[in-house]
Amino acid sequence: MKPLILDSALGTELENRGEYLPSFKTSIWSAYSLIHNPEVIKQIHIDNIEAGADIITTSNYQATPELLKREPSAPSYEDLAKISLELCHEAVIKTNSDTKIAGCFPPIHVTFRPDLTPKEKVLKKFYKGLGKIYHNNVDVIICETMSSIYEGTIAATTAKDFSKKVWLSWTTRGNKLNRLPSTELLHDAILKSIDLDIDCQLVNCVHADTATLAIDRLQKEKSFGIYANSSIYKKNELEGFISDSDEWHYHNHQHINPAEYGQHVKEWINKGAAVVGGCCRTTTDHIKVIKKIIDNL
Repeated sequence: MKPLILDSALGTELENRGEYLPSFKTSIWSAYSLIHNPEVIKQIHIDNIEAGADIITTSNYQATPELLKREPSAPSYEDLAKISLELCHEAVIKTNSDTKIAGCFPPIHVTFRPDLTPKEKVLKKFYKGLGKIYHNNVDVIICETMSSIYEGTIAATTAKDFSKKVWLSWTTRGNKLNRLPSTELLHDAILKSIDLDIDCQLVNCVHADTATLAIDRLQKEKSFGIYANSSIYKKNELEGFISDSDEWHYHNHQHINPAEYGQHVKEWINKGAAVVGGCCRTTTDHIKVIKKIIDNL
């Protein structure tokens, strides 16, 4: 069976289209467009479908109860999840396609900051709220960019109550390759999640070449996937002075174009990836390249 194609980065597409995109560390980031200009998000979904994506993901990644506290006038995370889901359905109808929809289970607090993750009761309430909205309305729930075993397993366990198909995606972003931002080993995260009988475990939001290093661990799972950033690791002289995982990633990278990204995708597919797509700095042009690669298999 040919690999499924997941869509490209939302934030990058918003930025490329001239939309206001505040910092994800201090604001509501892409949720700003979800609130103020949802039509542009629908068009991004449409463009991804037309580029060849088999699956589009709901756009509520930054619309969480913890992060929405930054915008007191913002709608609730439940209302924004409903809007993001409707935008996906409208895009599928508009393109008259059989594109699948992935409901996003994002980190509840700032991405790559597992130290900010609240207690289990708060986490479960959040994911249950999303799960009720997605139930019978999405084809898969994808737990994205999980930075700790604690949050990843709670997200995935909760997701299984609301969807027959659940994907769990870890991030190894930071200066300790094959470790989560929590410093836990990716190997341990995968082994822990095998017991949950997850349909697919993935790695996302890391350099494309760094993602490749994770395959040996991912292959312990029955099905694995990768949607990386359009960049590769390039050592910076400041490397030893940066402890924050996101800052380290930013200061130690080299951008790559869609064709170069495609070479990494080929390697993932050759090693057995069942799902491939794009995270930060990828665009619909990357999806077109991936589509061409898979069509030629």
